[in-house]
Amino acid sequence: MSVYKRGRVWHYRFCIRGLLYRKSIPEARTKYQAEQAEVKAKDDVFNARYGKSLSNITLRDFVETTFLPWSRDNKRSWKNDESRSKPILSFFKNRKMREITRLEVEQFKKVRKASFNGRGKLRAPASIDRELQLLSRIYSLAIERGLVETNPCRGVKLSAIGSNLVPRYLKLEEQQRLMPFLTGRRAHVASILIISQYTGMRRTEILTLNKNQIDFFRDLIELRNTKSGKPRSVPVHRDIKPLLQDLSHRAGPSGYLFENPKTGRPLVDIKTAWRLALRDAGIPHIPFHCAGRHTFGTRAVDGGAPLSAVRDVMGHVDIRTTMRYVHGTDEGKRRAVEAAAIAVGTSSTNMAHANELTAKREM
Repeated sequence: MSVYKRGRVWHYRFCIRGLLYRKSIPEARTKYQAEQAEVKAKDDVFNARYGKSLSNITLRDFVETTFLPWSRDNKRSWKNDESRSKPILSFFKNRKMREITRLEVEQFKKVRKASFNGRGKLRAPASIDRELQLLSRIYSLAIERGLVETNPCRGVKLSAIGSNLVPRYLKLEEQQRLMPFLTGRRAHVASILIISQYTGMRRTEILTLNKNQIDFFRDLIELRNTKSGKPRSVPVHRDIKPLLQDLSHRAGPSGYLFENPKTGRPLVDIKTAWRLALRDAGIPHIPFHCAGRHTFGTRAVDGGAPLSAVRDVMGHVDIRTTMRYVHGTDEGKRRAVEAAAIAVGTSSTNMAHANELTAKREM
């Protein structure tokens, strides 16, 4: 180690590729501390960080001037980032990014777990995780821009690991109770739900669906602006073809199947109508995403469809996302047990043999 003490102050001095690096370390009180400072300085040289001063930018300034504009330009879900960044900025206020520690991120997580959502219930673990993941992504971008060196979210465990691996879906008996309340002014919600359950399309993909995207000769829906950024084709099942044809026939000049007559643009959301229909039907709240898209995935896998095919129809980038739907329904599990019994040839002869073995054990 090339550390030395001059008076009461420790110094380091080393040479790498012909370049000399030296600096005083007034903070060091022992030789060991000085040696550790030298090790870090060498690492900084190799990682091209040596001599760079950390930015004093606050989290609020970075989010508002850099991250959110970047999100708007690069992410279809940028509105979610805007919404989820609000509680983050409210908690950390005007703290400098380089000063925020992992302990403070843990405290933020604790505070959010004790908070209530808009329905007066404790905030869901999955919602808290989305905020933590957003904060981590904010820091990742700051690291890419050379503004900070470390991410304080690293090592902070998510709250909902394992709790949301099994997606909720709409059971048949629940759907039968719900449909009578999706009539009249809510009839369009019924159509959107049915299309989602037959195609696995996302709510936004359905709300922005234009009749020009539907090929009734090939029975295909062509989706261009998807979450993954990759276009995909979704087959049209014969059961919903008449519904799509009727909606296409009644579409306005814009061609959107679900148009806001006041603006001529697609409907933005159906949250209120959906929530009220569930309330009237006496069904515990279930997000529309689960009632439509998750229900499609569950029923498709339960019906024996290959995971790769379900992945392609739903537009998942990673098949591990599709595998969340392999939990199956009770009926599906019984069919699986029955299929296994048939495969091993469970006949009356085999059962007689099993009964004979049982009788011998009891003797």
